[in-house]
Amino acid sequence: MSIDAENLDILQVYPDELGVTGDSGNVLAIATRVRRAGATATVRHHRIGDATPERPDVVVIGNGPLSAVRSVLDDARRLGPVLGDWVAAGVPLLAVGAGMELLGQRILTPERESIDGLGIFPITTDRAGSRHAGYLVVESPVGPIVGFEDHRTTTTWADGAVPFGRVTAGVTGTAGSADGIRVANAIGTRVQGPVLPLNPVLTDFLIARALERRGVDWSASSAHDELDRLASEARAVILANIDHVFSTI
Repeated sequence: MSIDAENLDILQVYPDELGVTGDSGNVLAIATRVRRAGATATVRHHRIGDATPERPDVVVIGNGPLSAVRSVLDDARRLGPVLGDWVAAGVPLLAVGAGMELLGQRILTPERESIDGLGIFPITTDRAGSRHAGYLVVESPVGPIVGFEDHRTTTTWADGAVPFGRVTAGVTGTAGSADGIRVANAIGTRVQGPVLPLNPVLTDFLIARALERRGVDWSASSAHDELDRLASEARAVILANIDHVFSTI
């Protein structure tokens, strides 16, 4: 379908610190699908010390090490109330790995230090767990999500919290457990890859939720066939190797 005259405003938060696992690919996936539909997409970045940004259509926060979380923490706490207001208003948001942890209630470090998060997601993360590194499949309300996980975290959900999905395949020890978190149109997940180029169904979910706030319908069309074919081929490789164990990376 065409959404002529519509511009999708995408905000990536802390792209330098929380963007180490190909997270710019998530931004590119959103922008490319919108542009293939004949519309425009604007990508903005919020970096440490920047003025508080105006509300975007979609927010993306990526992954990074604990040192990166520490480095953005003061600025993130300044931005937190605005992010919380956006989520409450239904703005779609994707947070991967450490980005999800930052938006949570608390992070426990391997040294057992407790770091307060932004409190937007009702989760606590413990970073002292065993390592999980490998391909996985997550069944979610938007469809099956495939990708890669590499972390040493254990997530605890507050009462009433809604995980994003459940891991149904993989050999890293997380199969059968919940993945991520969902609050309104905000999604947190451990799935890397980056996740959106591999999973057009999730990309379309975020775009659709953004545009429906303007009364605009969205669905994939023949303009997206090539993107969907490439994603399908990549997903097939992952599914064919889902039982592969990664001892080193």
